[in-house]
Amino acid sequence: MNYKFELVVKKFHRTGIFGVTKASVLFALGKISPFELRADIKRKRIGQMLHSKFNGQIRYGEFQGVLLPRELVWAKNDLASMLIGFYEQQVVNWIVNTKVQFHQFVDVGSADGFYLAGILGSDLAESAIGFESSLTGQNSSRRTLEINDLQNRCKIFGTADAKFLEIAMEHNIKDPDRWSLLMCDIEGGELHLFNSDNVDLMRRFFLIVELHEWTYSEGDLQKLEDIFLPTHNLQYLRSSERNPSSINEIKDLPDDIRWNLCSEGRRHDMRWLVGIPRLFKG
Repeated sequence: MNYKFELVVKKFHRTGIFGVTKASVLFALGKISPFELRADIKRKRIGQMLHSKFNGQIRYGEFQGVLLPRELVWAKNDLASMLIGFYEQQVVNWIVNTKVQFHQFVDVGSADGFYLAGILGSDLAESAIGFESSLTGQNSSRRTLEINDLQNRCKIFGTADAKFLEIAMEHNIKDPDRWSLLMCDIEGGELHLFNSDNVDLMRRFFLIVELHEWTYSEGDLQKLEDIFLPTHNLQYLRSSERNPSSINEIKDLPDDIRWNLCSEGRRHDMRWLVGIPRLFKG
């Protein structure tokens, strides 16, 4: 069963048809509300401007120098925050602060290939595997890799299932005793992807799982923790502080636009579950 359909079914069991209908209407209204549209349009417009000014290169942050396409599919309104190093800054910093040269990076939900290109282009990992359910996302990931001349270090596959790690290890992992990195962002599908069998293969993987807790039923988060706890030490990340005054290229913009670039357009306060392998003694 498609995980998005499963989310709707779970919502129905929790709140009935009224809850599903209400959530759908609120989502649609949010998408067309003048306030949200204005904010998105402004972020996208500044992203296009900075892309031209920076020649498509990320100017700040740990992925500095990596190229991004002018047109993104999934993160079209986040181009500016990516170019100035603000996008998911807490996640990028956590990866860098592990001080590990990763053998392989596995990105489940690779979207536009921001992390694939960023991590490979910054030499934080030697090779990568991306899983992306949509064909447009797969093509977008490949385009980002190609403009950075990284396509030979990464393979892109379709939707990940419970055997995704076996596929990744079969194609790229040449030395299973080295440390690797796994990232997952699949809009609530994380609850159905991981189990005690495939997590046993992750004993030498550092983990980052973007949590979509508003889609969870009671006890779901604890179940997810229980899957990882035998093999990993866990903690949570939240969005970190951004300071738009630190970016010279946007100092002449009005306050409301500069602070808008700190936004990633999220409808909820989100967390990331990160895990360090218990085998790791660094």
